[in-house]
Amino acid sequence: MMKKTITIAMAAAVCVLLGMFTSCRKDEVDAYDPKDCAVNFKARNNAFSLKGMKEDTRDLSIPVNLVGPSVDYDREISLEIEDMEGVQGRDFRLKSACIKAGELTGYIVLNVNRLQEGQSSLDCKISIVPNEYFRAGIPAYQQSIITWTELYSRPSQEVWRAWFLFFCNGYSQNLHKVIVEALGEETEHYTNSTPKEEGQIRKMPTWWYSASRALYEYVKKHDEENPDSPLMHSEDYEYYSGYTIPVGEGKKPEKLPTILETLLIY
Repeated sequence: MMKKTITIAMAAAVCVLLGMFTSCRKDEVDAYDPKDCAVNFKARNNAFSLKGMKEDTRDLSIPVNLVGPSVDYDREISLEIEDMEGVQGRDFRLKSACIKAGELTGYIVLNVNRLQEGQSSLDCKISIVPNEYFRAGIPAYQQSIITWTELYSRPSQEVWRAWFLFFCNGYSQNLHKVIVEALGEETEHYTNSTPKEEGQIRKMPTWWYSASRALYEYVKKHDEENPDSPLMHSEDYEYYSGYTIPVGEGKKPEKLPTILETLLIY
């Protein structure tokens, strides 16, 4: 009798396990179909500084994210471009727009002319539109304003990540100007990660620690010598809680801080 009871119990357990297994198989999430993929801009505003530009034209790479799986072939991104301050064909032209094979991110590349006398900045609006490869994505990130300017602008992601970690969690054009004055223009091309853009140079953490202290001492010395006119952030200053937060989506302070108040020091 005992043996029969154990046998029945074991059979019941096997049935339960089989049922669970079958249930799990039914609840599996279907693989993401490539035809359902979409593309979104990483930021609703992308700004590029042409300060000091000597060449006649320059490529601007605007990053986009793929929603869905990578595939083993290149996929073109369809766009609508609205002229705002810049005129397509005269001031800029579309060079490429695609997600490369095997990649989860891509770039829209504009080739822009050097700004002419009287032009401080130009911009255009780019919209991503559905095509044979991509459906419509997140509405808020289907458009982006692209600006290229003679003024300072927050550097590309790899450089900005280092500035965020070692210099300041906020950005302003005045801060950018002070960084260049204190550490040199080449600082705009230094990163603490593997460079992803041509011309970027990786600097080890020891360099960034030293640069952080040098920048702090530069600003402190100025403020001590000029107590009535400390170095201030410009009105475009924004605080960012993380370096991945897009340009223009940080937090504006109620009162504009001095640069010294916001600097990090190691």
